[in-house]
Amino acid sequence: MSKEDGFSFCFDKSVCKICKGKCCIGEGYVFLTDEDIEGISNFLSLKKEEFLKLYTRKVNGKTTLIDLAVKNEIRCVFLDDNYRCEIYTKRPKQCRDFPFWESLKNKSFDEVKKLCPGIAPCS
Repeated sequence: MSKEDGFSFCFDKSVCKICKGKCCIGEGYVFLTDEDIEGISNFLSLKKEEFLKLYTRKVNGKTTLIDLAVKNEIRCVFLDDNYRCEIYTKRPKQCRDFPFWESLKNKSFDEVKKLCPGIAPCS
């Protein structure tokens, strides 16, 4: 169980194995750091330029992963048909930090629980 200062909830990452990628489905952006770009492109054995061309786009001047429309849902380009992340060991910082995002810090437990089944009360 993970806990971070300032958050009213804890996170049980073991739930990720059964949740079917809830945080990877729907509209939104996964913004990439330079380290993310380098790590993912190396993981995929692609040159940086090829990775950027195939899997990213610019939004407000920032690089973000593209989404795909699959089975009537918008999902991350790296979420496979079994709802597993194909790049989990090299997933972007934004994904690694979830659900401990600054924007969720002042949300109620119930609000955050709706976003992620791994949200749990802290004991």
